[in-house]
Amino acid sequence: MPIVTNVHGLPEALVRAVTNDPYTNGGADISVTTLIDAPQVRRLKKAHADDITVDVSERIWALLGQGVHTVLERAALRSEGMVAETRLFAKVRGWTLSGQFDVMALESGVLSDYKVTSVAKLQEPDKWIQQLNILRWLAYKNGEAVQSLEIIAILRDWKKGEAERKPSYPQAPIVRVPIPMWAMDEAEEFIDERVMLHQLDTTESIDCTDEERWYTGTTYALVKPGNTRALRVLDEPPEPSSVPEGYTVEERPGVYRRCESYCEVRAFCPQIRS
Repeated sequence: MPIVTNVHGLPEALVRAVTNDPYTNGGADISVTTLIDAPQVRRLKKAHADDITVDVSERIWALLGQGVHTVLERAALRSEGMVAETRLFAKVRGWTLSGQFDVMALESGVLSDYKVTSVAKLQEPDKWIQQLNILRWLAYKNGEAVQSLEIIAILRDWKKGEAERKPSYPQAPIVRVPIPMWAMDEAEEFIDERVMLHQLDTTESIDCTDEERWYTGTTYALVKPGNTRALRVLDEPPEPSSVPEGYTVEERPGVYRRCESYCEVRAFCPQIRS
């Protein structure tokens, strides 16, 4: 467990709730969420387990997510044909992989995962697709047939006004997101490659990719002196002839958002310092 700080002076109850996180991967070598994350992050977390510092404020959304899971487990205990918070295991390249699903409806074969997340995250489902397809593979290895996958997204930043103004905006603060299913051999190949990558990183350092570092990419804004907003923001520098009169092109260098603000091991990362 990392060292928990409380720089904002939040209530002691929250500090204790974060500090007493009951999470466990069941003694596995690697969990599903770690498998789809950067190998370098996993290695640094293991190497500096006693030195990592996190603030209570950085764990609030995770704490709310745990609360949702507690409610789901309580619901499953009162419902026939529903299984919740069940951890599954399988061997891959000599390692034990474990993953825990939120809810499975046994009759319909629907595997649901609940996320306390943001509206913007709905546009970036790749990690959700990977996670749920690995869980489906684990269910298959444990004799359970999953017929469909879905995310139940609880949108922490949902705004009623935006929903009323924009038909494309989520129309409720809870959204069901269907997740496409991979062929089982495709899932197994992906899992095998990810385990191999993590195993390799135990002996040979593997840098995080731009995607794993949440790189925003450099953009080019068309701006006019005195205006507070850009006319347009482009991914590529525009042709000079396409820039409207009175506007200039402002280059906005990309940033690694995870490295700057969200990575727990950034203080120990050689890639940041290089």
